[in-house]
Amino acid sequence: MRIRELVFGAAVGASAACVAAARGRSSGQAGIRGALRELGDGHASDHERLARQVESLQRGQEEMLEFVRSVLDDEALSGGSGTAHRRRVVSVSVRAGEAEDVMRGLVGSFCDGIGMEVILQAEGGAGGRGPYLVWRPPDGRPLENVLAALLTAVPGDCRGERPPDLPGLDELRRLLLALHERGPGTIRIGPLMLCRTPKSLLGRVMSPRELAGLSPWDGHVPASALDLAPWADGYRFSAA
Repeated sequence: MRIRELVFGAAVGASAACVAAARGRSSGQAGIRGALRELGDGHASDHERLARQVESLQRGQEEMLEFVRSVLDDEALSGGSGTAHRRRVVSVSVRAGEAEDVMRGLVGSFCDGIGMEVILQAEGGAGGRGPYLVWRPPDGRPLENVLAALLTAVPGDCRGERPPDLPGLDELRRLLLALHERGPGTIRIGPLMLCRTPKSLLGRVMSPRELAGLSPWDGHVPASALDLAPWADGYRFSAA
């Protein structure tokens, strides 16, 4: 009898010990899970805080770029007054529908061909402002004079004249031919305005006074512009 009591008591004690151990493990696991939840919540909080900081930085950058573009717009429309033609800010505007990407590439080639340097890229999306460029002529010539000489030389080969050696002339011709074939559309490169209508291909260089009155530009070229459609009709644009 005594032996049975001792065995029963040992079994009860062992069972109680197992229950206590199981409860301890359960409590320990619950504690670990709680700690992991807190750590996860902490990481989530860190991610949210970081996301807010990035969003704030992006907003600040966009506001700064908008301010810079406004300053460049004002300087571009001023016609370079007071700089004695040593430096000229040039803004570009392209409105050519589905052909806008092609036109922007050709505009970039022309600007590079005459020695302009990009100082701020164009806004994203169709119809975005820019790019903005700077013109620093080595000989001090006004930009209007350089562009007028180029525009006048465009139809020279049609008249049987020997093409003048003017940097940017070939690039301007390719731009005009592309606009002629893929228009309608309007392009402004500083004071140079190009417009393709159903019946004409117009080009004109505006004076600084005229340019200053273009804020905002309505996309129309004055009627006194040079019509280059007769010249363009004799050629085809090649993207090569």
